[in-house]
Amino acid sequence: MTNRYAMKQFGRKKKRNGIAFAAVAAVFAACAAPATARTLDVTAYGAKPDGVTDNTAAIQKAIDDCSAKGGGRVLVPGGGAYMTYTLSLKNNVDLHIDCGATLLGGEDPLKYPLFGHSEHWNAERALRFNYRAMFYTVAQTNVSISGAGTIDGNNEKFHHWEPKKNWTGYNWWRNSHTNVTGRCVFFVACRDVRLDDVLIRNPGGWANWFLDCDRVGVRGARIECDHRFPNGDGLHFGGCRDVVVSDCVVDSQDDALVIRCHQEQMKKSRPCERVLVNNCVLRSARCYAIRMGWRGDGPMKDILLSNIVCPHSRWGIGFFYPDEASGWAKHKDPPRGQGLVPPPPETLIPFYMKNVRFSNVHITCEDEPIWLKVDNGTPFQYMRDISFSDCSFRSGVPPHIECCAKYRRRFSNWRFSNVTFDFRRMKWAKKPTAADIFRAVDGFEFINTRFSLRAKPAK
Repeated sequence: MTNRYAMKQFGRKKKRNGIAFAAVAAVFAACAAPATARTLDVTAYGAKPDGVTDNTAAIQKAIDDCSAKGGGRVLVPGGGAYMTYTLSLKNNVDLHIDCGATLLGGEDPLKYPLFGHSEHWNAERALRFNYRAMFYTVAQTNVSISGAGTIDGNNEKFHHWEPKKNWTGYNWWRNSHTNVTGRCVFFVACRDVRLDDVLIRNPGGWANWFLDCDRVGVRGARIECDHRFPNGDGLHFGGCRDVVVSDCVVDSQDDALVIRCHQEQMKKSRPCERVLVNNCVLRSARCYAIRMGWRGDGPMKDILLSNIVCPHSRWGIGFFYPDEASGWAKHKDPPRGQGLVPPPPETLIPFYMKNVRFSNVHITCEDEPIWLKVDNGTPFQYMRDISFSDCSFRSGVPPHIECCAKYRRRFSNWRFSNVTFDFRRMKWAKKPTAADIFRAVDGFEFINTRFSLRAKPAK
């Protein structure tokens, strides 16, 4: 076999698995930190790590100058907390937050500017009508946040205590759903994006959101959401392509890992595709460890999640596609009201999902380990070539599979191989079989898959 022929066959094999070798190689190249030609220190621009000085202008000026000079590193040196409001990264800039340094979100919500009209995304359709972020970067190339320092969203400043508890089980309530940084780190329509090693703590909402970005690398990131405050998502990817996530630790209040295709927010609907997530620890206080999709989402394909441990979540993995008429319509995701109605159907791609692999995933959760729901009014093509191999789920109840009759035959080649479901209670009179649990859909195959009911502990 010639070398040329061998490489040709290797490329074909990779494509058969749904992920092109060239595309993955390009992502790893993008994730490698480039040599920085220059370093600009924010303290040279007047930034002060005293926790009270507004450093927004000084840090932004360092970013702008670095980009204008061809790029390099903007250094936030250790030694304290640099209070700041909204910052925007620019082309070819690595914002490096050194060990011992914290970028602390300012506590006046009105000093975070509202998102204006954008040529790159449908900003008026921002989820939950929230138009503020601590970091807001749009249509930039080769941008990164790195270092062993901290981004602190200062979330407690946007809440107050009340005698009644909120849905998180705590007594803390938002002062406003709109006057808060709904996304801590927000990248939109960017290319060659990296988030390396940084700790993001106490975000005002989602810790990060990558929307319609190409070639994204997230490595060694740590996310710590305060469980008292609602809507604290961890890693959130929407409509992105060529994504590599590795070695991250997420402790979220809401969903820990979200992979979606927010086509209502994208200028042009394109699939969320070629996503690799590996070697991560996920926790969720009140929601999903992994959530894939939501109402109105576009296509998702070629996704691999491997070597993931979740020691606690409310639910395990969610494939959730409610329609506009469901009880979930009250949620502002997609945004409804204030004159916003669903976009014309001809502008959207009906949802489909294919070639998704879960390998060596181990989840402990309070309720359902897998929740699959497809409503009658959901624009839905199919879900096929979905596999779970060498996975274990320890949960409160068995999986929940709910699908309207007209879609049940649009599922094909779902395979569970060497998978265990271990739960402590059930709604059946006897231990269920796979046929009991998955009777709402067709096209499921089970190889060495075990369903077991845990014995109640002795008193």
